[in-house]
Amino acid sequence: MGKRSRAERLVKVRGRRKRIALVAGAAAVVVLAIGGVLVGSALRTSAEPVSAEPETIMLAADASPTATRSALTSESVLPVEVPPLTGMPVDEATVLLEAVGLAVTRVGTPAGELTPGLVIDQSPEPGERLTAGSVVTLTFADPEAVVSTATPRPAGPVVCIDPGHQATADTDPEPVGPGAAETKAKVSGGGTGVTTGVREHELNLVISLKVKERLERYGVTVVMTRTTANVDISNSQRAQVANNARADLFLRIHADSSTNASVSGVSTLYPGGNDWVAPIRLRSLRAAGLIQREVLASTGATDRSLAERADIAGFNWATVPSVLVETGFLSNPAEDKKLAEEAYQDKIADGIARGVLRYLGVTE
Repeated sequence: MGKRSRAERLVKVRGRRKRIALVAGAAAVVVLAIGGVLVGSALRTSAEPVSAEPETIMLAADASPTATRSALTSESVLPVEVPPLTGMPVDEATVLLEAVGLAVTRVGTPAGELTPGLVIDQSPEPGERLTAGSVVTLTFADPEAVVSTATPRPAGPVVCIDPGHQATADTDPEPVGPGAAETKAKVSGGGTGVTTGVREHELNLVISLKVKERLERYGVTVVMTRTTANVDISNSQRAQVANNARADLFLRIHADSSTNASVSGVSTLYPGGNDWVAPIRLRSLRAAGLIQREVLASTGATDRSLAERADIAGFNWATVPSVLVETGFLSNPAEDKKLAEEAYQDKIADGIARGVLRYLGVTE
C-alpha cells in the first residue's frame, strides 16, 4: 500500500476520535441506566414499610395526581397530635404516648395537691402535632420527690401556710419526731361544725387562702402545703415542705373542738419541750405572741392564750419557726356560726396577716 498523503492521515485520525467519542458516550448511557435501576431498587426497598398493608403502598395505574398524593400521605406518616394527659395516671399516659410513637420523659415533683402518680403538667401542650420519636415531658405527683435545696430562695420573706387536715384521714402511723419510736396518725380529717356541718379542713383552707392573699400584697412569698381538699400529706411532710422552702415562718391554721360546747376562743400553739424544736422555740414563741394579739384585736374573740406543745409532729419535724393558730371552736354553736361567716373569716385573716407581717418586720 502506498504512502497516504497528509490530508488522508488527518481524515483518518478525526474518524478514529469520533468513533471513540461515540463508544464512550454509549458506555456512559449504559452505566447511568444500570445505576438508575440499582438506585431505584434500593429506594423502593428502603421506602417499603415493614408491616404496611398492600392497599397503603399500592396505587392504581390510572390514579390521578390528587389520589396519589392522598395515598402517600396516609395517617401512618402524618404528625401525631398530643393528647390531654393532665390528671391521668403517669403510667397510663406513658403507654398512650409510646403507642402513637412518641418518646416520654417523666419528672417527679412532690405530691402536693394531687394523688401520687397523677400527671400534673405536660409539655408540649395538648393539641400540638409532633413527628414520631419526639419527646413529651410528663410532670407527675411523686411522694418520693423533694424540693431541691438548689432552688434559689426568693429575695423577700417566705411564709409556708398549712391549712390543717384534709378530706380523708390517713391513720397510718408516723414517728412523732425524727428517729422517734413513738408514733401518731399521719393526719386526721379534722372536726365538723356542730351547727353548720362545715368540715374543719374546708374552713382552714378558706381562711388560709385569705391570709395568703393579704401577705402577698406586701411582697411576701407564700408557699402552700395544699390548695385543695383531696390530698394525702402527713404532718411530717407538711413540715418538710416548709423546711425545703426555707420559710421564715411555718404558719399552720386550724379550728378547735371540745366535748364542752360552752368553750370558745382563739389560741396559738408553738413548739417547745424537746430537743427537736429547741433551735426554733424562741422565734416561734415570738411569732405566736404577735399573731395571737392581732387576731384577738381583730375579732374580739375570747383569749385562750399561747400553748407550748411537744407532742405535735408538724412542729417536731420542722426546722423553721412554726406556729399553729386555733381560730375558734366548731363545737360551740355560736362560734361555729361565726366561723362560717365570710365577714368573720376576713377578720381572722386580717389579724393573722398583721401578726405575721409584724414578726417579719414588714411595714403595712
